[in-house]
Parts: sequence; structure tokens; C-alpha cells
Amino acid sequence: MKFGLLYIKNKNIKPEDSFDYGDCWTYTSEKRNSGFLISFASGKRTEATCQVMLDKQFKVMDLPFPENKTFFSTDGNIQYEDLLKKMYAETCIAYGQIIKEKKENRLVKIILEIIYGDMGGHKISTSVVEGYNNKIRQRISCFGRKTASFSKSLRSHIARINIFQFDNNFIETKMERDGIKFMKTRTPAMIEGIADHVWTWSEFLIWNA
Repeated sequence: MKFGLLYIKNKNIKPEDSFDYGDCWTYTSEKRNSGFLISFASGKRTEATCQVMLDKQFKVMDLPFPENKTFFSTDGNIQYEDLLKKMYAETCIAYGQIIKEKKENRLVKIILEIIYGDMGGHKISTSVVEGYNNKIRQRISCFGRKTASFSKSLRSHIARINIFQFDNNFIETKMERDGIKFMKTRTPAMIEGIADHVWTWSEFLIWNA
């Protein structure tokens, strides 16, 4: 989840202003083993926005079954726990939370908790999504903290992330071990079997579905 700002700060919102103005949150879903950015949704920090992200995620993923479970790791946001229980039977998914306690902006404690299901040796970790939080802040100016580069509309805010998603999944290669060395070899889309080559921006701009 990453913080953003639409048009003005919360403290400057007037009664006649759009509901979209002020704080904006982006919920993201990444696949840990490949780094594939599966889905995202931007809006207020509400269950409805979280629901949009999860709906997009399950549209492109294989449906989980008891013999082929999907494993989830999130922070302590209760929205995930409530929605995942509503969307799928607990026998089909396993879900764990990692809760980081801070004191005076310093990490003092990490709590790993299995909410339901058997993680089957899968590590409860949000390191991949936290890496994306940092990556998006560095590459999309509207996500920078306390800057003047905030988005002027939700539509443009989402468009920027759409472009980032394509670049991350189809153009940027990941470090993989080649013998004893690590080399940039494949994109997340190639690792997932969605693409057979590294895309270029020219291909993206002229591609017609």
C-alpha cells in the first residue's frame, strides 16, 4: 500500500470538493517468486478500494483449490483478512500477516502470524511489496513524500501506475543466477510464461490487441 495525494491536502478540502481529493492510497499485489505486479487499485483507504484490487487479482490468477492453494502474505490491515474470507473458502488459501511494531520511527518488533490455513513452509513476508513501495516512490514523482508533484486527478494517477506496471512486468529484466553469477536475464512476464521476449517501448506503443 502506498500513499499518494490528489489535487490538495486533506486539511484543505472544502465541503464542495470532490470525494477523490486529498489522501489517495494504492493497493498492490505482487507475485513473490517472479516479481510480477499482478494488480493494483487506487482510491480512498477503504474496503471498497481493496476489493477492486483483489477482484482484478483473481481475474488473472488461477483459481485456488484445496489441492492447489494460493498463499497470501500482507501487513496487518484487517481489510485483507475480511475480504479474503468472503471471496474464497479457507481450505483453498493460506494467509499470514507480518506486523511490524515501531517506536519513535524505529522497528522494535516483528510479529508473524498465520491467520488461517497451512502455509506449507511458505515464508510470511512482505519484502517484495515493500520493495515495490520504494521503487514506485523513486520512479513516479506523485508518490514522493512532501513534494509538489502530486496528481491532479485520479485518472492521471492511475495512468502513471499503468505505465509503471507494464515497464516492470514486460521491459525490466530481473537478476537471476547464471552459474555462479547473477545476471539480468528475464522479465517477470517471461518468468510467468506470459511473454517470450523482452518488450520495447516501440512495441508497447504500436501494439494493437
